Amino acid sequence: MKEIENRSEQPTVALYAKSYVVEPAEGNGQQELPLPLLAKRILEVATLHAESWGVGYSTLIKNRQVWVLSRLAIEMSRYPRINEHYTLETWIEGYNKHFSARNFAISDEGGKPCGYARTIWSVIDLNTRLSVDIGQFKHISRNILDKPCPIEKQSRVRDVHDENPVIYHVAYNDIDLNRHVNSVKYIEHALDLFPFERYDRQRIHRFEIGYANEARHDATLRLCKEEVSIDNFALEIRDDEKIYCKGRIIFENR
Repeated sequence: MKEIENRSEQPTVALYAKSYVVEPAEGNGQQELPLPLLAKRILEVATLHAESWGVGYSTLIKNRQVWVLSRLAIEMSRYPRINEHYTLETWIEGYNKHFSARNFAISDEGGKPCGYARTIWSVIDLNTRLSVDIGQFKHISRNILDKPCPIEKQSRVRDVHDENPVIYHVAYNDIDLNRHVNSVKYIEHALDLFPFERYDRQRIHRFEIGYANEARHDATLRLCKEEVSIDNFALEIRDDEKIYCKGRIIFENR
C-alpha cells in the first residue's frame, strides 16, 4: 500500500487527515475502492489520530484497555477508482461517559467530497469486558470540533426475517488481535450475501452496522438479509442464542 504525503497530517490536532491511493491489487471487481477496505482505512485513521493524542492502542493496552468500534455508518456518492488518490479526515463530534462520536469525510485528490462516515466508539477493559469512562481522556473535551457531517446518524434496525440464511463457520482469518471476529470481516460477509451482478449495476450508497456481541473462532453464524423497501436491505448476523451485529445496506443505480 503506497501512502501519499499529506501536509495537513499533524500530531495533537482536532482535525486529522491521511491520504492514500487505490492500488490495483486493492481494487474490487468494479475497479473501485472496496467498502470493506474503506472501513479498514476508517479504523486505521481513527487509531492514528488517537495515537497522536497519546490515547491510542500502544498506550491503552498497557492498562489492558482498547478502543472498540460500536457503530458505523458510511454514505458514499462515489468510490475512488484504481490509481486515484483519496483523503480521509476525522474529528470528534462529541462524547459521554460510555461512547465517543467520531466523524469522517472522504474526498478525492481535488478535494471534492466522495462521502462521509459516522462512527461510535467505546473503551473496554480486556479483563472485565466492561466499558471504561471515556471522560478520563482529557484530550476529548479539548478537541471537540464543530464541523458538520451531512449524513444521518445510524438508524435502528428491527429484527430480520430470512427463511434461507447463509450458514457460516468462523475461521482463522476472521479473528483479530482480541481473539474475536474482526469488525471488517462482518462487513465482508454481509456484502457477500448479494450477487456479483448487483454490484456491476449498482453501488452501495449507504452502509450501516452496529456491533452487539463478540463472535469467537469456530462459531456457527447465520447471515440474514431482508429487503424492507426497494434496494434497502436490513442485515443481521446471529446464532441460535444471540445477535452479533445488525446493519443496513442501501443500493443505488450507477
